[in-house]
Parts: sequence; structure tokens; C-alpha cells
Amino acid sequence: MYSRDEAWLKDTDELVSGSQPEKAMASSEPETEQVKQQAEPSGESGSTPMQSYLKHLYRLDLLTPEEEHTTTCLLRELEDKIIALLQKRGVELVDLRSEGVEQRGSTGAYDHGLIIAKAETLMEKGKISQRDRTALRSLLRRFQEQRKKLIQCNLRLVIAIAKRFRNPAVPFIDLIQEGNVGLMKAIERFKPQMGYRFSTYAYWWIQQEIQLALRRNDDIVRQPANVQDDLRAIYRAISELRSRGSAASDEHIATQAGLDLERVQSLLKLPGPTGSLDDPVAEDQSSTKLDYAPADEIYNTDELVTNQELAERLREAVERLPPRQRTVLNLRYGLISDRDCSFRVIGEQLGLSQERARQLHSDAIRQLRRQWR
Repeated sequence: MYSRDEAWLKDTDELVSGSQPEKAMASSEPETEQVKQQAEPSGESGSTPMQSYLKHLYRLDLLTPEEEHTTTCLLRELEDKIIALLQKRGVELVDLRSEGVEQRGSTGAYDHGLIIAKAETLMEKGKISQRDRTALRSLLRRFQEQRKKLIQCNLRLVIAIAKRFRNPAVPFIDLIQEGNVGLMKAIERFKPQMGYRFSTYAYWWIQQEIQLALRRNDDIVRQPANVQDDLRAIYRAISELRSRGSAASDEHIATQAGLDLERVQSLLKLPGPTGSLDDPVAEDQSSTKLDYAPADEIYNTDELVTNQELAERLREAVERLPPRQRTVLNLRYGLISDRDCSFRVIGEQLGLSQERARQLHSDAIRQLRRQWR
């Protein structure tokens, strides 16, 4: 291993040293799990599973551009042959489509997991000839080998991209997991005839999955993706303006971020990020934010229950009053419409004089006090 890789592994070990050793990297594909299982026994004594995983990846040989092109072409050719055999046995193409392809506007992308599952089911339960069974088994074995090879040789690319998005809210292992998902999506959608390298195409998919994971875990109250992107641009513009010593006015922020002034003003009015009062404020987790919250800002449950009981008792007492007195109280204190009315307005609505409305109000208050005793 090169010294560059050793230094990076040491830096990464410090980053993940606080994580649980038994926490394995989650992956939706068996290829990455097999890589980790092979890496852990060969690791040095005292090394974490993360260290062993990273060291094993840096021992894998990368593909040259020619080998990468050959592998992707062969993988696409094997995929087409397997799909043709499945179609011959009555499998619909829509059953092999990747989820969300129609929404993204992509065409010709199939879920490799579905292809493998359908092929294995057909070989186990389907009534096919021995010749087709042998051909399908051979195609499926070669297909999985080429796919595994393409995944393993690009796992280092996932780690390199995940390093750019380190975030305290999301563990580094989870970022790698999401990046692996993006890598597998890129393999399903890449076409060699596009004219550029697979790693160039996969970079966008890996980055997109990592960013989506950060957005999902960014805040308790989730906001639309376009709002989060614009807010990041605004905060970045504010930081750049302040670093230059310029005033961070709305006009300067809009110019720096490339957004409309009205858009910037509306986004800046949004409430800030929310958090839990139970979040620890120290490394030993002995104290939380709730311990430092001012007393008048803490939600008093006893006071809330008392107020609710008082309001219920008042409502029952008002209901026992005569109809005209009850109506006067409801209008006077806004018990129904949440709007207080003067005695003059009450008299006009009930066809009474202002003084008579005042008398009914006094009688109602007197009866309420008598009930309250």
C-alpha cells in the first residue's frame, strides 16, 4: 500500500473510532458483504472492521479504461441475453424495470436484482428444457461475475466521494452504504455506447444518493429538496460575503447566490433547523439541552392540564345559564367566534338597548359566581 493510502486510512480510523465495532456496513447487495467478510479475517489484530474493509479495498486492482469498457460491454450483452431468455418464458419487461425509471425519463434500465431473482426462480420452478436451463445458468454465472467485478473495482470511488460529504449527523459508514447503492444504480443504467468512462457516469449517481441521505437526516422537519439546495446556496453566499468583509444584505446575497431577491427573502423567513431537547451537549452524554433551557420556556404539563380543566368547568357553567344571558357572555368574551363585542353591538344583534345588554351581563356574572361557590 502506498503511504498516501496509509495516511488516509489512519485519518478515516480516527473519524470512525467512536462507532460500534460490531456495526457492519449495510449494503443491499451481497458483493459488498462478501468483500467485508473476506477483509475482516485478514486484518491485523486490534483493527476495526472498517479498517479491514478499507485496507482490502486498497489492495484491489483498478480497471484500466480498456478493461472497464470491455467489462461494461460484456455485462450489457449478458443482460440482454438473459432478458431475451426470460421473455421467451413469459416474463414481462415491466416486471424487470428499475423503480422510478419512468419518472426520471430513463429508458432501457432494468433492475439487476429482479433479473437475477427471476432467472433463479425460472431455473428452480419453471418448466424449461435442459438446454435452456444450462444456457441460463451459464449466462447468469458470467453476469454476476462481471457485475461483481465492476462493483468491487469502483468501491474506492464511492469512498473518495463520501469523504467530501462528511457530516456529524450521518455516520461515515452510512454515507458509504448510500454511495454503494448509487454505484449499483449506475451499473444498471450505464450504456457503453455513451462514449465516456463508467466512473464518470457513476460519479453523479453516487453523489446523488449520498446527498439524498444527508437531506433525509438533515433535520427533524423535512423540507423539499429544492428548498434545501437554495438554502445551502444562501448560507454559502453569506459566508463568502462575510469573509470578504462585505455586508450580507438581501440584495448582495441574491447576487452572490444567483437567486431572485424575492426567493431569498422568503427563504430567510423560514424557521431555523429544529432539534431535540434530549440531544446531549457533552461527550459523556451526562447533560442534555433540556437541562440548560430557561424555566419559562419549558412546557409545563401540570399547568396545561389545570387550564384545560378550568376551561371545561367554565364551559359547563355557562351552559347552565338562561339562553339570553348565555348569548350575551358568548358575544362579550368571544367564546364562540373568538371576537369580543361591545354592549352596543350585543344590543344591536339581540334587539336590545345597550343598558339592557349590560344588565344581562351583570346577571350572568352574578349567577356564575354563585355556581362557582
